[in-house]
Amino acid sequence: MAEYYYFAATLPMLSMDREAPITYSAFMEQAKAHLTRRDYSDLEKAVMAAADGDAKLPLVRAWQAYAGRIRRLMNSYRAARLGFPGYEAREGGDRMLEERIRRIVDEMDPLEAEKAVLSLYFDFLSSEEGGSPFSSRVLMIYALKLQLIGRASSFSQEKGSAEFDRLYRTIEADIFR
Repeated sequence: MAEYYYFAATLPMLSMDREAPITYSAFMEQAKAHLTRRDYSDLEKAVMAAADGDAKLPLVRAWQAYAGRIRRLMNSYRAARLGFPGYEAREGGDRMLEERIRRIVDEMDPLEAEKAVLSLYFDFLSSEEGGSPFSSRVLMIYALKLQLIGRASSFSQEKGSAEFDRLYRTIEADIFR
């Protein structure tokens, strides 16, 4: 695995509390200029919406496994909350994670719940940053974090309210025809 001292050292710090200082596409454009062809190809595979189980890279596999675990726990808690029989809300192991998921499912504000899920993902990625801060693996983590921050910053209460109103009017019109 190559080390990218100059490139990694020039990247700005990321935080879920602030807008990203660089866009994902700008990062990928810079990465293409600095990384080997193989490392860049691997970097392109580090995406938020990666399909379950098809990854060859250990970091992407770990990301997929964690994201899948979050989805399963959320589905279980939602099903149990709705009273569906036979759903066990525990996956075993991490009680702190299960408690965070339960609080997210109980959150009444969908925007806050989504931001909390994105923060869970961000925290997971931060925990995976061990080793050299200049490795292609850490650059993959950076790319994933940029995608998370980009998603979080794309939310707009005004747009969400407008879309809800539009959908409500459409449903209302269909009902009263």
